[in-house]
Amino acid sequence: MYITHPEHEVEKLSRTAHTSWTLTDVDFTNGPYMDANITTTTLNPASHTVGTGVAVVASAITGINSGSGFLSTDVGRLVQFGDGYGKITAVTDTLNITITIIKDLGSSTASANWSLGSFSDTTGHPSCVTFFEQRLVFAGTTSQPQTIFFSKSGDYENMDANIGGTVADDDAIIYTIASNQVNAIRFMTATRTLIIGTAGGEFTVSGGGTDNAITPTNILIKKQSNHGAANVDAIAVGNATLFLQRAKRKIRELAYNFDVDGYIAPDMTILAEHISEGGLTQMAYQQEPNQVIYAVRGDGELIGLTYKFTITSYSINNLIRFLLICHLC
Repeated sequence: MYITHPEHEVEKLSRTAHTSWTLTDVDFTNGPYMDANITTTTLNPASHTVGTGVAVVASAITGINSGSGFLSTDVGRLVQFGDGYGKITAVTDTLNITITIIKDLGSSTASANWSLGSFSDTTGHPSCVTFFEQRLVFAGTTSQPQTIFFSKSGDYENMDANIGGTVADDDAIIYTIASNQVNAIRFMTATRTLIIGTAGGEFTVSGGGTDNAITPTNILIKKQSNHGAANVDAIAVGNATLFLQRAKRKIRELAYNFDVDGYIAPDMTILAEHISEGGLTQMAYQQEPNQVIYAVRGDGELIGLTYKFTITSYSINNLIRFLLICHLC
């Protein structure tokens, strides 16, 4: 299980036996990185070979953390330089750091060919995670709230996008949603496509065709609705995604509809809107014996939405939509 929080490193919870559990920081391979440096600022490493305790000197603070230079919160952050990369282990001041070289840099000559890692205490860590088409997908850091980070295919912790090389179909992918507003990504769910919910709308991610796998050269993101999502994880039920709208009062069902050849998101609470008036804070899905979506209300009450759907060749019909309320024991 991969666990994300914007203020903490990505954690991996592993269960290898009934009583054997471990929680470790995820040590990503070669990425992901922010945009490459475009300033004249150079980094000059004392060595280029794999090893620890390598001093690196920057020629200026321009281009480093928006002109602030290196910060103490950069410790643990990846830095790409030339042909290789390393991890920052200490920050002496705004111009001087110490790194551990993980892959040979190719040269120890000062160069402006560098970039800093996207995940750090400085820029924030991912707030969302899911699996999709043999890739581990992260999204929603503080500095890049609309950016999605795909791992290499079949190699979940390898974020090597092969920058500067010949791009292969299985390479990692970094994609920023282009829209009129900057809206942070709130959730991701994997159904027939990858569903992404932001504070301003809902998007689908696909490979540009019905049966095409996502690659760095064919990724296609389309906006499907403009409702906006709250910062509560969505629920995948069948081929539908149930999410909480931004105001935290309405639960919407995002599902493909053949009549409009796209996704629609009808309001599931429309028959009893007063029950969720206080706002919802959490949601969970019970499949058996009855299909019920439970949600915790802001005042501590537990409410239940009995939910059942059937998919026809033309539309998705909700058969039962009503709310039951009970006290949270």
